[in-house]
Parts: sequence; C-alpha cells; structure tokens
Amino acid sequence: MNNRAFTLIELLVVIAIIAMLAAFIFPVFVQAKGAVQTMGVGRAGKQLYTATMLYQADSDDTFPLAMYADGPVIQSWFGRQTSTYEYDSTKGLISPYIKSKLSKDPTLTAEPWFGDDLGIGYNWGVIGSDMHERNDYSQFPNCSGAASSSSLENTSRSALFVTSAFYNVSWRPNGTGIKHKFNFFDPPEFWNGVPNVDFRHRGTPKMDADKQEVTSEGQAVFIFADGNTRNFPQSKIESDWFWRQSLNAQ
Repeated sequence: MNNRAFTLIELLVVIAIIAMLAAFIFPVFVQAKGAVQTMGVGRAGKQLYTATMLYQADSDDTFPLAMYADGPVIQSWFGRQTSTYEYDSTKGLISPYIKSKLSKDPTLTAEPWFGDDLGIGYNWGVIGSDMHERNDYSQFPNCSGAASSSSLENTSRSALFVTSAFYNVSWRPNGTGIKHKFNFFDPPEFWNGVPNVDFRHRGTPKMDADKQEVTSEGQAVFIFADGNTRNFPQSKIESDWFWRQSLNAQ
C-alpha cells in the first residue's frame, strides 16, 4: 500500500488554492447575505405600505399622522409610548391594518430612543404632517396636516418609508456617539451632515468628527408612496423625493 504523505510544497499549493477559492466565494456570500437582509426589510416595508393604504381608505385618502401627544404619552404611527424609550407596536395608528408580525431588520444595532426594532422611518414632517412644508414647529409633537395621495406631485418619487436611525454624534452637545432607534426621517436639507436616513445595508456608516458628518457606502431601503421599493446609496438620493412637490415648483 502506498502511504506517501503530502510534501510541504503540495500542502502549500492546496492552501493557496483554498485561499483563492475563498477570495472568490466570500464576496459572493457577503452580497447574497446583504441581498437577503434587504429583501426582508423590503417585505416589511411592503407590509407597512399596504397597512397605510388601508388606513387611507378609512381616512378620506389621508396618510396617518406621524405622532401626537395623548395625555402624558406619545401616540405615533408605529406604536404607543409605554415608558420613556419604549413603545407598544401593537397600538400604532396603522397597527390594526397589519395582519402579521413585521420582519425586523437584522442589521439594525441601536439603542432605544424614539423607535422600535423595525428600523424603518416615516416621512413625518412632509407626509405624516405638514410641519416641514410650513416650516412651523410650534405645535410639536402634535402633528397635523398629513398629506393625501392626491397632494403628492409624483407618488413614485415621494419617499414614504425609509430605513432610519438617529446618530447622537459626539460633536453635538451631550453627544455620545451612540446610534439609536428612530422611526422617522427628514429631508436632506435638515441633516446638517448627519442623516437620519440610515444607509446601513451592505456598508457601515462612519462618523467623522473632524468633518462633522456621517457617511456610508451602504444603501438605504426606500418605500415610495406608490408602493415601489428600491435601494439607494447616499450619493444617489435626490431631495425631490422627500417633498410633496418638486423643489423647482416650490
């Protein structure tokens, strides 16, 4: 019987081949994993869109309010406040129209604040109210003037829901550098270098204290007001998507 062992050179060749295969396979695996994760968020977004349409059907085509004070607690589109940083997602304004548990984003790693584990935000000041439209925040958090579908210039280019988070960046007063759950988002004009649209998919957000900005090469999942769902990197978004009418028309 021939029991010849591998020589050192043969072992090195085998190791080199395995390393080469891993170098080819690993990026494919990462991309596939990222695609599965964004698909999960997209499904949750579709469920939110469907629930919102059902809400509108019962509300004269009006989108749900983003939030309002109900006694000592906040009632929001996604849930009802139960303690300072906790919300009951079964008691949101659109919760009665959601028939199954929503898929949660496994890529979201954040501390409690004004949101839940879903990690999807609502266009609160443009669609869930008209505060950004009027540039009047005197009644906050009592939102009013929610949009209707007919008030949107182009529903296929009006961002309704987006993956979101709040970055309490270190250069802000009392900033901790911690990422928080936040189920709302603003147009880019309000970001001041720190977006609350969270481009966390297939990329890692980076906080640059010197430039005072948060950037990412990843993507955010956008659910538009006509129901279409698409992924975009930070460099490809357009301000018009965040408003009822195009900026050129305003």
